[in-house]
Amino acid sequence: MKLFTRLAQGLACSALVAAAMPSMAQDSYPDRPVQVVVGMAPGGSNDTIARLIASELSKKLGQPFIVENKPGANSTIATNGLKKSKPDGYTLMLVISSHVTNTLLYPHLAYSLDDFRPISVVADTPFVLVANPKFKPNNVAELIALAKSSKKPINFGTPGVGSTQDIAMALMDQMAGIKMKDIPYKGGAPAQTDLIAGVIPLIFATPTQSLPFIKNHQLKALGVTSAKRIPQLPDVPTLAESGLPGYEASVWFGIIAPAKTPDDVVKKLNKEITDIVHSPQIRKRLEDLGLHPVGSTPEQFQALLDSEKTKWADVIKKADIKLQ
Repeated sequence: MKLFTRLAQGLACSALVAAAMPSMAQDSYPDRPVQVVVGMAPGGSNDTIARLIASELSKKLGQPFIVENKPGANSTIATNGLKKSKPDGYTLMLVISSHVTNTLLYPHLAYSLDDFRPISVVADTPFVLVANPKFKPNNVAELIALAKSSKKPINFGTPGVGSTQDIAMALMDQMAGIKMKDIPYKGGAPAQTDLIAGVIPLIFATPTQSLPFIKNHQLKALGVTSAKRIPQLPDVPTLAESGLPGYEASVWFGIIAPAKTPDDVVKKLNKEITDIVHSPQIRKRLEDLGLHPVGSTPEQFQALLDSEKTKWADVIKKADIKLQ
């Protein structure tokens, strides 16, 4: 009987040690460099945000958070790589709104939203509907009237078929009862270059991208896609104010991890990221980039993912947007 008692005591001690291990792991995390993947080329807004947050995490947690760009296929290559990585908190990814819409556009993706854990939304930003100054309409109501009366569809530049701007344009078409012609480019920058040159009349652009050109009168703003007017353009009405009540579209930026990343690690990363985003210095840096700082809980991020999937699935289906 004494032997069985000693065995039982030993097993109980082992169980206690095992139960303590997750907490110990969290206390020591990170104990080596962490990779932060960006599915786009260097230089864009998502790359800038990833490097800003990674730099601050490195300072706070004492280990390098290294940004690695893995562009291709609208970030789906990098996202699939994240799915296959070890779920230990040492591989993270900065994703944008297309993280949701990609799962609705590509019929043969090797992953779903359930393959990842949301950590925190860092920031979001609306689009500005910008036009070449020579384009006749000066507001959204005039644009809709022209689109309805014109014999040919109005050209609308986007960063590519299935991009967030492309889908936002489709929503505007559907709500306004018009049909503009998508002119896809290999990114937002070349589309804006052609807009300034007068090759195309309209695009959706982020404030970061468009504000300098609006201020020097190379572009004119017809509306913004947020629910409320933005501080940088207080005199520019929202699309909802301009005849499309309920219209809202934005691009958000968030940090995710593989699905089975431990709760303690997710909790620690969320605390650090939200503390960074809410700090006065980083808030100002984000606002200077034309962004709205967020800093959400994982649960709030998950609710956003769910609502975005429901909203855009209907728009994509009606517009018959498909990618291979």
